[in-house]
Amino acid sequence: MGYTFNMTYRNDSAWNAHGGFDKNRTYEYADQLAFTLSMDLGKLLDIPNASFVTTFTDRNGKDLSAERLIDTRQGQLGSSQNVFGRGNVTRLTQLLFRQKLLDDSLEYSIGRFGPDAFGQFTCDFQNLIFCGNSGGNWHGDDWYNFPIGQWAASLKYNLSPEWAVQVGVFEQNPTLIQNKNAFKVSTSGRDGVILPAELIWAPKQALFGHPGEYRVGGCYNTSNANDVYKGADGQPQPLTPGGAFEEHSHRSGWWYVARQTVALINNDPGRNIEVFSQAFFNDHATGYVARHYTLGMIINGAFDSRPDDTIGIAAGGLSVADNASKRQRLINTLNGVSDYDDARYLPVQGDEYSAEIYYGVKVTKWLILRPNIQYIVHPGGVNQVDSAVVGGLMVRASF
Repeated sequence: MGYTFNMTYRNDSAWNAHGGFDKNRTYEYADQLAFTLSMDLGKLLDIPNASFVTTFTDRNGKDLSAERLIDTRQGQLGSSQNVFGRGNVTRLTQLLFRQKLLDDSLEYSIGRFGPDAFGQFTCDFQNLIFCGNSGGNWHGDDWYNFPIGQWAASLKYNLSPEWAVQVGVFEQNPTLIQNKNAFKVSTSGRDGVILPAELIWAPKQALFGHPGEYRVGGCYNTSNANDVYKGADGQPQPLTPGGAFEEHSHRSGWWYVARQTVALINNDPGRNIEVFSQAFFNDHATGYVARHYTLGMIINGAFDSRPDDTIGIAAGGLSVADNASKRQRLINTLNGVSDYDDARYLPVQGDEYSAEIYYGVKVTKWLILRPNIQYIVHPGGVNQVDSAVVGGLMVRASF
């Protein structure tokens, strides 16, 4: 009749089996319920190739990385539970009109939604470093991925069956991440806009004659951003009277995503072996996380007796900007502390590395379980924090 209802449930559970900053063992969970109504406006209002989509989400739980793995004197980088974040609250996530034109070559969307389609990647791994659009995770706290929705417009044009380009404009509004504004639709508090652009190549036959997908993109953010090291007077910020940072009128970043099937099991396209890599790079002046990078493999249907199960193996890292680490060392020098165990010591952040292996069991058509093991080196990017082993379980249900 033109109405499609969908409900999904996601649960990420995690247990700190070894290491981390706080050695007290605990179990934490984070989950999300999402309800989506898609209306086919061709059937309902005779608007061809058009739809109207509304999504509500509800998130709950705690983050094991914040609770146990990191030194709480310093900020968090990654997370062992990708579904955690943006508050334990019910939100209006999507409210958008979408239409395809020119024999489906052109697609545009307008309304409230996030820039998840740019640098798009799956969330089959539980560790956040391997999940979703990396810009939303590592550009800073002003690019909002799902479940945050903001006023936006995007346009995608298929240049050919294998090539496409997409651009967008998204409201940058820090008030949207506040729980009290979970249903806010006004633009009050807006700082600027984020302008992403991306080129997509999806060859049917690339390496080894198999299909792949390759994306390269960048973004320009018009909102003001603090320098990671300099103060308002040009000195290092810890030496600046009043402590004000030098302010920049914009910030930028770029990314790539590469996914390539390298083999088929029993010549079945549904049982492919795929290798992938993705990375994100921030500008040097304002990017607290300088870069993010991953490499991994997904095996679909490794066993004849379980053709719908999957195996995932991946490793990756995050690097805090050198100037951000330099500022932290300067603060310790000015405070006259060098002992990590001194309560006044500000831990110096560098690189955090993560690895994960999972086995995904397709229990039914609507239920998937993915037990996993994660190994996190230098949680929070602090060398003095012991590397952590985390046991996890992802639950994914769709109705």
